[in-house]
Amino acid sequence: MGYKDCFYRVEFKEPPIEGDERTEFYFSSLAAIYEQFTPEQVGCRVARLWNIGVSDGISYKGRRCSITKEHIRRKKQNKALTTGDNPTDNNLHECEK
Repeated sequence: MGYKDCFYRVEFKEPPIEGDERTEFYFSSLAAIYEQFTPEQVGCRVARLWNIGVSDGISYKGRRCSITKEHIRRKKQNKALTTGDNPTDNNLHECEK
């Protein structure tokens, strides 16, 4: 699985945004977390997350939040073509007539 097949889940113990009761947030990268939250809100800097190995799948559990790397589960695609998948097939199908 490549890096695009995962995301980072940040779960705060207390809602970090005033007026917003959410405690879970999802990000495409560790750096993206710090575009929305400050190191003080998270409880550490992004370099610490890299040093711990969060990008390798090791969870971070701090006083303010926990951060885990989660994998996206995708349905495998069936690559076999059917009659309607052929771009050169200009014939209308029964349901399109």
